Amino acid sequence: MLDYNKSFIETQFPVSKVSKESYKERKANLGQTLTGLGKWWGRKPLILVRATILGILLPVSDNPKKDRDIFLKLLTMDDDGLLLRKFKNLTTKEIYKLLTIRERKNYFSVSSTEEKPTYKKGITKTDRNYLQELTFNRLSHDEKLTYCNRPEQVENLPKSSWEEINNHLGTTATTLQELIEELGIKRYGNRPKIGDCFAGGGSIPYESARVGADVYASDLNPVASLLTWFAINISGATNSEIEEIRAFQQKVYDSVDKQIIQWGIEQNEKGDRADAYLYCNESVCPECQYKVPLAPSWIIGKGTKTVAVLKDNGKNGFSIDIKQGASKEEVKQAETQRTIRNGNMICPHCKKETPIPVLRGDRKNDNGNTIYGLRKWGKNEFIPGIDDVFQERLYCVRYVKEYTDSKGNLKRSRYYVSPNTQDLEREEKVVKVLSDRFVDWQDKGYIPSAIIESGEKTDEPIRTRGWQYWHQLYNPRQLLIHGLFLKFADEYAKNEKERAVGLLGINKLANWNAKTCQWLSDGSNEKGAQTFSNQALNTLYNYLSRTMLSLQTTWFFNINNYSIGNNNKSVKVIDARNTEDDCDIWITDPPYADAVNYHELTEFFLAWDQELMKNTFPTWYSDSKRILAVKGTGETFNNSMVEIYIKLAENMPDNGTQVVMFTHQDVKVWAELAMILWSAGLRVESAWNIATETDANGLKQGNYVQGTVLLVLRKQMSDDIAFQDELYRKIKKEVKFQIDSMKNLDDKEDPNFSDADYLLASYASSLKILTAYKDIEGINVEHELSKSRNSSEESQIEAIIRKAVKIAYDYLIPAGFDSLVWRDLLPEERFFIRGLELEIGNIRQVSAYQELARGFGVENYRDMFENFRANAVRLKTASEYRTRGIDRDTFGSSLMRHVLASIHQCVQEESTEEGKNYLKAKYDQNNEYWDKRSSIMEILGFLSRFENISHMKHWYEDAYYARLLREAIRNDGI
Repeated sequence: MLDYNKSFIETQFPVSKVSKESYKERKANLGQTLTGLGKWWGRKPLILVRATILGILLPVSDNPKKDRDIFLKLLTMDDDGLLLRKFKNLTTKEIYKLLTIRERKNYFSVSSTEEKPTYKKGITKTDRNYLQELTFNRLSHDEKLTYCNRPEQVENLPKSSWEEINNHLGTTATTLQELIEELGIKRYGNRPKIGDCFAGGGSIPYESARVGADVYASDLNPVASLLTWFAINISGATNSEIEEIRAFQQKVYDSVDKQIIQWGIEQNEKGDRADAYLYCNESVCPECQYKVPLAPSWIIGKGTKTVAVLKDNGKNGFSIDIKQGASKEEVKQAETQRTIRNGNMICPHCKKETPIPVLRGDRKNDNGNTIYGLRKWGKNEFIPGIDDVFQERLYCVRYVKEYTDSKGNLKRSRYYVSPNTQDLEREEKVVKVLSDRFVDWQDKGYIPSAIIESGEKTDEPIRTRGWQYWHQLYNPRQLLIHGLFLKFADEYAKNEKERAVGLLGINKLANWNAKTCQWLSDGSNEKGAQTFSNQALNTLYNYLSRTMLSLQTTWFFNINNYSIGNNNKSVKVIDARNTEDDCDIWITDPPYADAVNYHELTEFFLAWDQELMKNTFPTWYSDSKRILAVKGTGETFNNSMVEIYIKLAENMPDNGTQVVMFTHQDVKVWAELAMILWSAGLRVESAWNIATETDANGLKQGNYVQGTVLLVLRKQMSDDIAFQDELYRKIKKEVKFQIDSMKNLDDKEDPNFSDADYLLASYASSLKILTAYKDIEGINVEHELSKSRNSSEESQIEAIIRKAVKIAYDYLIPAGFDSLVWRDLLPEERFFIRGLELEIGNIRQVSAYQELARGFGVENYRDMFENFRANAVRLKTASEYRTRGIDRDTFGSSLMRHVLASIHQCVQEESTEEGKNYLKAKYDQNNEYWDKRSSIMEILGFLSRFENISHMKHWYEDAYYARLLREAIRNDGI
């Protein structure tokens, strides 16, 4: 019997598998469907969105396991789906290792070994395909993923899968799009309409449209709406439409290239074309009056061993020689000859160091505030004034030489040179050509003319360089090239899609070709970085300027298209508080806790977009509306959020669902978000934590986690009022019910849930009980939301959530661990043991351990870890700990820590006697040894388990001695 009053996501969610698929998608980099379109911060993985949509629409039955099987089958995360997604073959060597002895005899020659397996003669292609499938199915889920495409790359499920799906759901679908429509009709009476009023990079609207739902998308920020519009209309376009777009891009590029060649500003006297210009700032040393070129390193390329060598001209400055193929000593000297270090300019002539603030002329006023000393550039300036503190200097050019090899093949080689007289003359020509067009191009919007508004992120260019206008973040060469691209895009665009392509193209150029683009010298691929390598507008002392050769991959950006049907799609630029469209489902990823200053950073792009955006989308505005942005903390932010979510709750049916995505683990923030949503008339049904972190630096720091929390909500329909004294009992019951339900559903061979998920269940359980009531006696939500988040006072909601967490951790005793011993352990000891259980489960995400620490209230835990990198986290072994930190802090003084030290003694001396003596010396003086004996044996028994776990090899020796020491202590005194 199917129940459409409940959703699959409200009762269960395979977080482990969804997490792994989300991570796989993240690691695809430019292979991801939307990331190639343009810069946006914190796009959610498309598979996460797809899983969320299906989780909301799928009903529940009286067979939870079958419900999960169908969910996984639809997402191709089951065994059949993984085989369907398999695109890469196992090697012969891999196949051989996975076969039984009998199978090896059947298919491989007698002389085969694991190192050099050889098929028997007569083995057919059919046989090899059979072996591929046989051995693939013997891999673990994680191993299979390395041979698979992503779920979105599967065109459709086979007929047999649809028969099983339709039989369970009572549907007749043959595609995912048909199923989404049928499920929507069964639940809402119509094809489901999914809304997102914080559309951002477009993941939620795009994936909603792709799976067949009607879509409403909006954002206050026009750059976000542009990316969303493009995702739906271009990434969702047909192949023939993409061909037309590529033809438009090619026409624009060819026209720009033809003009650049005609001006002769990128070719040298040999006819070779440049693909990189390297510039540095230059400033006068106040001590000796020498002009000092500024750079934190003079290494240009470690792969090509290219360096810049400063030579004193004996007058007032330095020449810069470029040497390719430098010696080790010369490379080392180039690194140590840096002229910028720790915020100081270092003059190679007089050896004096001058702080950059002194160089700029910064000073304090009477109120103690800093007055920055740099001259502010005027609107029509695009090069430094003659007396400006920071001048700009071309110091290196990389040219590309084309030649034909002995076989007649066209080849390219790249070489670095110091700029010669002709190069400098070409620089002057660039300035002259730009000067002749500058005013006209600003008037037409081909070059930005907007002023940089002061802000947390936008103040840096003003403060550190005196740049007051957006065009001043670009040098003359960059402005000239970008202006040409916009000019031809404007002239050639025949329709809305081509104009949108021009907008995204110029935004890509702006991000990858500015004075804020760092030159990367490490590795063999010496290249430039993008402006937004992080969430800031960092000014640099040396930077890259690209050319037509190196801008090809930027202008011809990735369009990974998947055709979208004729479902209804609407994209608007509007304040979320003014949302008027009704949706059955709202899925939102709201700005929260000052995560990213979108309103400021996107002005970097809007400066280029304004005129063409007006022509492309006449009903849109083209400024950031930063004054209206939902940002910050405190009462104003909270009121804005309440207003928005009230509006969304009003604009959905009584049986509608909302999912709020966010990435914070602070109980205070959880409490605040709960109160916001509660005040908006919503109640919590469930919460799930999906790990999406990658090896790259995290988007957020502090209490932010790299996982994504899905908070599932329904309309608040109750008028009941609760009393606080009854809440604790109900929360305790709900926490235990949730944890038991998750354990019963879990796959013992491939666990879905970790401690972080059980902890999250306790958060959700407390919120579920709290928000089930219209009001709770003694709790004034409006007053709580008016407080500062930094307030040291714990709110009543926070206290309730913390109680729920304690319930969960008291209830979650490690498998096989004595409950009485567990009860007596310190929070730090419990954290260490549960952390090791995460390792047993092969869980390596930072977020899981952060959540664990939060649950136990452990703040100082980093020293417990041997590795704390994303997806490689692990705790120290006894041998790695040695005796460091003994009795230094709470954990250092704990029984657990001394047991670890005793194991280290055993390993060192290859004798259990040493370990036993260590523990007796520590505890026998007060006759504590015998009292603690059972606890010591319990801990040693737990640690000895690692001896037989394949991925815990780093524990093998310690676990071996833990087992021996446990037996020695057991027999002590007998």
